[in-house]
Amino acid sequence: MSTQTVLDPRVVACIAERGFDEFSEVQQRAIPKVLAREHLLLIAPTGTGKTESAMIPVFNQMLSAGAGGGKGFTTLYITPLRSLNRDILRRMEWWCSRLGFTVGVRHGDTTQSERRKQTLSPPDLLVTTPETLQAIYMGRRLREHLKQIRFVILDEIHDLAGTKRGAQMSIALERLVPYAGEFQRIGLSATVGNPEEVARFMTGRRPYTIVEVPVTKHLAITVELTGEKFEDQVKLIRKHIKEGPPTLIFVNTRATAESLGMNLLKDGGIDVHHGSLSRDVRIEAEERFKNGEIRALICTSSMELGIDIGHVDHVIQFGSPREVSRLVQRVGRAGHQIGKISRGTIIASGFDDLAESLVITRRALAGQVEEVVPTYQAGDAIANQIAAMAVEYGEISTDDITSILSGSSISLDAESIVPAIISQLAEHYILRRDGTRVITTGRARKYLSNNLSMIPDERKFPIYDMVSRRTVGSLDESFVVTYLHTGAVFIARGHLWRVLEMEEGKITVEPAKSAEGELPSWEGEQIPVPFAVAREVGALRRTRQFTDYTSDQVVTRYAEAYLVAVENNRGIIPTDEIITLEQIPEGVVINLCAGHQTNEAFGRVISILISARWGTTVGIELDAYRILLRLPREVVAGDVLEIIHGLDPEHLRAILEVALKRTSLFKWKLVQIAKKFGAIDADADYERLSMHRLGELLSMPAIQAETYRELFSRYMDVTHATEIVNGIKEGSITMVLGLPSMIGASGIFSHRDQIPPPTADQAVIATIKHRLAKQEVILVCMNCRKWKVRTIVDRVSDHPVCGHCNARLIAALKPYEEEQYSIANKKTKNTQEKEIERRLIKNANIVLSSGKKAVLVLAAKGVGPDTASRILATWTDGDSLYREILKAERNFIRTHRFWQS
Repeated sequence: MSTQTVLDPRVVACIAERGFDEFSEVQQRAIPKVLAREHLLLIAPTGTGKTESAMIPVFNQMLSAGAGGGKGFTTLYITPLRSLNRDILRRMEWWCSRLGFTVGVRHGDTTQSERRKQTLSPPDLLVTTPETLQAIYMGRRLREHLKQIRFVILDEIHDLAGTKRGAQMSIALERLVPYAGEFQRIGLSATVGNPEEVARFMTGRRPYTIVEVPVTKHLAITVELTGEKFEDQVKLIRKHIKEGPPTLIFVNTRATAESLGMNLLKDGGIDVHHGSLSRDVRIEAEERFKNGEIRALICTSSMELGIDIGHVDHVIQFGSPREVSRLVQRVGRAGHQIGKISRGTIIASGFDDLAESLVITRRALAGQVEEVVPTYQAGDAIANQIAAMAVEYGEISTDDITSILSGSSISLDAESIVPAIISQLAEHYILRRDGTRVITTGRARKYLSNNLSMIPDERKFPIYDMVSRRTVGSLDESFVVTYLHTGAVFIARGHLWRVLEMEEGKITVEPAKSAEGELPSWEGEQIPVPFAVAREVGALRRTRQFTDYTSDQVVTRYAEAYLVAVENNRGIIPTDEIITLEQIPEGVVINLCAGHQTNEAFGRVISILISARWGTTVGIELDAYRILLRLPREVVAGDVLEIIHGLDPEHLRAILEVALKRTSLFKWKLVQIAKKFGAIDADADYERLSMHRLGELLSMPAIQAETYRELFSRYMDVTHATEIVNGIKEGSITMVLGLPSMIGASGIFSHRDQIPPPTADQAVIATIKHRLAKQEVILVCMNCRKWKVRTIVDRVSDHPVCGHCNARLIAALKPYEEEQYSIANKKTKNTQEKEIERRLIKNANIVLSSGKKAVLVLAAKGVGPDTASRILATWTDGDSLYREILKAERNFIRTHRFWQS
């Protein structure tokens, strides 16, 4: 360990006590660079000692500089997650206790007493989050402690770089320079496709060094094929767990994690870990795995970052990971010992899943990881930081603002954008201008308190199950605005649901028996499949060189047989060079291998042009390999083909810009960004803003420009959609009209990541039976008009009788209908009141004829005497009767808002 010869003896003693027999490759290469005070981006797999690679030399320099004694923060350690803060704090406490340093953690959950303590006596090493760094600048005494900072470590920097959180943090680091002078920047990252760009994101215009230890040379990944039935998939995972070593099972959605957990937890030795679970439950699962109490942990992206869970020997990826970087990060968690191989297995089902998994595996082993693109010129993040500087200094010159922003690589052209953004902020009274000076206002501090984070605040929409009459979960606002509509099918809590109504901030649903016949509008919390991956899947369909991707003969035989079966059924194989259009009863399927975001842009343009020409609404649903356009019957595949041929590649963005203004997605995103600019209050509801107020927001150039920038960078890939249209124009991509095929249908009938519960129909019927049995009803006598009793359906006799006159002319009312009985008994009645009496008598005659069965039907939501008569006229009993009731309730929910009052 030659590096130790230049380290302080106290650090060397800690290394020995820690039990380091030898430094890992990453430590051998990184420690000298940090000791040389170089700005360093360190790229290496999780678990290879990245944290110690940074902190051992930092501790060494802190000792040399005589740090300590409560003079201020010497080192900031910034992580994107509070859970990582907890883990890093535990590890740093060990080192600091031996080296004589103090360490603290500060984030949103830090107690007031601990905050006061840090203000009075700052720790030498502060572990924190990007958002808490923003809060430190706002504290008059606290920000004085920033003057001692010499080192900033940015952990999991790849997770921040491509986001607005990262843009905000990049500028925040430049704001630190006037306090501390130039400090050393050390970024710790997973494998990325563009290390130089990520390094520039961290350092701005400063020189940097990159140390990269590729994970790909230590990867061993196989793809296994299983049946499309969930039971087959569970069986294969169970086999791996039973026969294998400590294993992480990564899934793509929380719902899949829950469904797998439900099937595997009964075996014992398994737990579940995802972001919807409480912090205590997640910590318990981490500790149980680390201590060897369980042999497998089912997890989502919550476990991708470097949380310490001990030794992992094997990673299972359930279904395609969708991205190369995701697969590398996940499999890279296995086998972290010097010279050890990280072993991973993808369990794929179905042709799309298999082909995608093979392509992503090849790209991972070849080191072809996706690029992380920093959020350049994010207007709202820059506005947020200009307002923060005004609050921090009270007043500041525009030259100083521009100078600070120019140090960050995020602000590519600060001089040109700063004046416009300052004008926007002044318009909203966040600050005021006095010549070349920018001065804070009373509103600015409140604005910053509500906007410390660039993560948008999202409402939660409750999911209300019309069958059980209870709330079964909630959905994020982004999901509701972007993907949901009446009739859409989605998954929550491991079950499929169909949307019946979206009103008053509530999503009313019914259980969907299966995904058959439905194109899911959203595939869970999925990462979109990138353009490059989808194009290579198309190329693999064309070349059929499956043996170049795997030696597993079961896999190759299946893939080849699938494509032959498509052709034998007169289907045409869509590839990277062929786009097929298939006419189906619902509309037209465009088979295009271009990834989610490109298909989103391409499909929206086509739908806009169809709507304009035929004056009709076009439904659009898509995945990475196909676009379904739900069309009226007069619009056929030939018409769609003609429209695509007529596209001008240069007009795509302009078409989208005009059309997007009319969408809920644009309105929602516009309001989100306006909040970050301070144009509207943080708690404003986008659904309730007047058209006039929205028009005002649209007239603000900086807000509108940022809305489009985010939509076209996050949701739609206009660049690659233009590339596809150019390919069609130039003839390198052919469009063909084809018959409905297995490939096109697999999008319509696909349910990747959607796991319907077994015997869903029986579960629904059992629920509605239980609910109606306990439903409260009011029985009233329409003969003597003097008897009324409140009870539940379960307690009603087979043939109800009046307790006063023994007559059987008994009406069954819902609790909210009780007042109608009083109205019916009035001596003089108007026309409307006579109609109420007529309905109650009809109600009573139905109960007279059908007894308790009629009471049961009348207790259902939205079922009155007329509907009850129709249901009872079907002469159904048992489960069939409950299906008729459910059908009536569903129809009421769908149509009641259109009724005349």
